[in-house]
Amino acid sequence: MISRGVRLGSVFLSQGRRLFHSSLARNSTDHHAELLKTPLDKVRNIGIIAHIDAGKTTTTERMLYYSGVTGRIGNVDEGDTVTDYMSQEKDRGITIQSAAVTIPWNKHKINLIDTPGHADFTFEVIRSLRILDGAVTIMDAVAGVEAQTEKVWKQAKELNIPVVAYINKMDREGAGFGRTVKEIVSRLATRVVLVNVPYFVKDNSTGQMIFEGVIDVFDKKLLIWNNTDLGSDGSKVNVIDISNESEHPELYQQVLECREAAVEQLGEFDENVINSFLETEDYMEVPANTLKNALRQACISGFATPVLCGASFRNIGVQPLLDAVNDYLPSPLEISVPEVTSSSIHQTKTKKRKQLQASDTSLPVKMDNRVGLVVNNNLNLMTALAFKMISHPIRGIMVFVRVYSGKLQPNSTVLNSRTGEKVRIGKLLLMNADVPQEVKYLSSGSIGVITGTDQIVTGDTLIGHSLSKNTNQLSPKEQAAKLLPIKIPPPVFSVSIEPSTVSDNRKLTTCLDTLLKEDPSLHLSYDEDSGQNILSGMGELHLDITKDRLINDMKANAEVGEVRVTYKETITVPTGVFKSNTGDGFEVELSLESFEGPVEDLELPDEGVYYLEQDDNVVIVEPSSTPEPVRKALNAQIWSLPMSYETMINGILSGVNGALQVGGQRAKLPLHSIIVRIHKWTILTDANSISPLINSTRTTIMDALSSLDENSTTLLEPVMKVSVYVSDQDLGLVTQDLMSARNAKITGIDDEASTSNNESLIWAKEQAEKTYIPHDPTLMYMKTAQASGNKVVGAEAPLREMIGYLIKLRSLTRGRATYDMEYLGMERTAPDRLRKILDQ
Repeated sequence: MISRGVRLGSVFLSQGRRLFHSSLARNSTDHHAELLKTPLDKVRNIGIIAHIDAGKTTTTERMLYYSGVTGRIGNVDEGDTVTDYMSQEKDRGITIQSAAVTIPWNKHKINLIDTPGHADFTFEVIRSLRILDGAVTIMDAVAGVEAQTEKVWKQAKELNIPVVAYINKMDREGAGFGRTVKEIVSRLATRVVLVNVPYFVKDNSTGQMIFEGVIDVFDKKLLIWNNTDLGSDGSKVNVIDISNESEHPELYQQVLECREAAVEQLGEFDENVINSFLETEDYMEVPANTLKNALRQACISGFATPVLCGASFRNIGVQPLLDAVNDYLPSPLEISVPEVTSSSIHQTKTKKRKQLQASDTSLPVKMDNRVGLVVNNNLNLMTALAFKMISHPIRGIMVFVRVYSGKLQPNSTVLNSRTGEKVRIGKLLLMNADVPQEVKYLSSGSIGVITGTDQIVTGDTLIGHSLSKNTNQLSPKEQAAKLLPIKIPPPVFSVSIEPSTVSDNRKLTTCLDTLLKEDPSLHLSYDEDSGQNILSGMGELHLDITKDRLINDMKANAEVGEVRVTYKETITVPTGVFKSNTGDGFEVELSLESFEGPVEDLELPDEGVYYLEQDDNVVIVEPSSTPEPVRKALNAQIWSLPMSYETMINGILSGVNGALQVGGQRAKLPLHSIIVRIHKWTILTDANSISPLINSTRTTIMDALSSLDENSTTLLEPVMKVSVYVSDQDLGLVTQDLMSARNAKITGIDDEASTSNNESLIWAKEQAEKTYIPHDPTLMYMKTAQASGNKVVGAEAPLREMIGYLIKLRSLTRGRATYDMEYLGMERTAPDRLRKILDQ
C-alpha cells in the first residue's frame, strides 16, 4: 500500500506527505529555502498544454495535492481550484490566464505552468512555452488528438520543447488508449514509447470494463488505485509485482509485448539498449534504468515521446505522471542554449539578415553543470526574460520572469535592455497560483515574480549583476544583451469602449492601461470620427472576458459595443517625398509606399531597417540620411551629443508609429503594410529632448497621407486558414457553403486517412501502422472513419464570414462535421466587398 509523497526505487512509497526529506509545514520559510537549494539537475520547468477540457487544471490540482503543496483537491466544476483563481475562470470552468506553481516531488523542484486550452488565449500559451524547458500534453482518451492539441504540439516542437503525452479520462465510456496512441503517431508525427498502459477490471454486475489502474512497463508492476470508497483521494495504491509469468500470465504477456516494442524503438536510438538485450535475449531482463535513461535522451532530443495514461478526475495515474516529469523531461542544464544578442534597436525579419547580424552581435553562451547558463563568459551576468505581468489589487504590479543566467537579487537595480533604462525592483516571490512566497534570490533556471516596478512589459530582457545590486560593473555590450523576444499575434476582433459619463473617463483609462500591460495581445486605438476607444483582441471570448474584468472586477463604468472584425487600412500608390517645415532645427524628409504579403518576404537593405511589430510596418532610415554632426559622433571614440543615437532613432520610430495609428484617408483605420523611407533628418546638436523630432516625423507622415485621395487607399481584412473535417456525403453542401456564403477560396480536399505528399506525414502514417498498442476495442472507430471516406477541406476565408460558422456547419452536417481555423494574414479587400464593409 502506498501513499502520497516520495518514491523509492521505481515506485512511489508511503512517506506520508513529506516534502523532500522532512515534513516541512506548507508555506514555511524553511520549505522555500529547501526549494531554492535544489540542484539545477533536479529542476524541471514545464507546462501543461492541451485542447480545452482535456483535464489540464484537474491534473494540476492532483499534482499539487500529492506533492503536499495543498491540503485538499480542488474541483473545476466547483470553482475552487488553485490555478484557476480568477472569478471568470471559476464561473466558466475554463483556464484563461496561465498560472505558475512550484511543486516538490521526489527531491526535485517542478516549476509548472497550467496554460489555457481555448484558441482565443493562444498568446498565453505562446508566452508560457517561450520560457519552458519541457511540457506535458494531455489528451482526452475519448476525443483523441484534437485540433488545439495539434496546434500547441506544433508550437512546442517549433521551440524544441520535449513533450510527455498523458492520455486522460481513461475511465470514460468510449475511451481508447490504443486509438489515441495511433493518432499521436500519425497526426503529431512522433515515435512513441509506452511507459504505462491501462488496466481494466470487469464489473460482474454490469459486464462493463472498469478502469482501475496502470501497468508500469519498465518496472513490471501493476498499480491499482483503491478508489472503491467515495471519499478516496487516490493516495492509496496497491503495487503488485507482475514479473513472474506463472503468477500473472496475462499481465506478464502484456508487459512483455510492451517491452519488446520499447526495446526495438529505443534500440534505434541507443545501442546500450540493444547490447543489454543481447546479453540475455529476453525483453523482460533489460534493466529498467537502461530503458529509462535511453527514453530520457530520446525524449529530450525529440526522437520519441513517452506515453502514460490515467483518469485524473478519479485520482488515477497522476503520481506516475509526476515521476515521468522527473524521469524524462530536461533540467535547465539539458536544454538548447538560448540565443543572446547585444545590439542597438536595429531589428530585421528576414532570415538572411538575422544570420548576418548574429555573427556580429551574438554573445557567447555555454552551459556550466554547476551554475547553469553562462553568458559572455561572465558568471556574474544575470539575464532574465519577463514573460507575464499582472496587476494585483493588494500587491500591485507583479512581473513573472524566467532567470536564464546568474542570480537575480531582491531590492536591486537591473537594466531593461529594451529601453536602456535602469529599473529598481522590490521583493522576489515564488508563486503557487495567486499565493506568493518571498525568497532571497532567483537563480539560473528559476521562474518567479518581481515586485515593485511598472517599468517592465512582456518580452523585456532584464540585465543585472549576481553579486552587486547595480549594473555598473557590467560592460556596455553586456548591458545591451537581449534574449529572443516573445512574438505577439495580431488582434482580429474589436469592440468600442467609451465611459458612461465624462467623470468616468479617468477611471476607464487607468483600467484599460492595466489590462493592456497584463495582456499584450490586446490593443487599444482611438477612432477620431466616433470619439470612441477601440479595443482589439484575439477572439470573441477573449474580448468578452476582458469586458467582464473591466466592468465587474475593476468596476469601470463603461459602454461596450458589439464584437466586430478588426480591419486595417493601407495605401495603394506611393507618395512623393515630403519634408517637414517646422523651422525649429528638427527636420525630416520621407516617403511612403506599401507592400503585399508577409513582411518576411520583402527584399530590404542590410542596414537601417526597423520594423514596427504591431501592424507589419517597416521604417528604412537610409544611411545617407544621418546628419553630419551625428555621423561624426558615431565615428568618435567618445559620444559627444546630449542624447544617444538610439534615443534619436527611437524618436523617429515613435513619430512614425503615432502617425500610422491615426489612420488613413479611407476609414481612419490604423495603417498596415507600409514602408516609411527616411531620406534625411536633422537635429540640433545641443538638443536634450526628442519631442521635436517625434512631432516633426509625425506631422510629415500625416502630410504625406493627406496628399492621397480616397481611391489611393483600401482596407485590409484578416483572412483565416480553415480546415473542415467532413464525411463524403456532406462534402458538397459544405464546400458550396464555404465558397458562396463564406466567400472562401478552397485550397484542397484530401482524404483524412490517406497519406499526403508531405514526407513527414507519409512517415507518420507508416510509423502509426507498425506501432504496437494493447488491445483496444475502440480502434474499430478509427478504421470505420477511414473506411467511410472522411475528407479534410482546406480553405482560406475572410474572418468576418466565419463568425458563427460552427452553428451553420452543424446544421449542414447534422452535427457530424468539425472545423478549426488559424490566422493566416491580412489581405487587401476585393472592390466588391470594400463598399459593403464600409457601409457596415
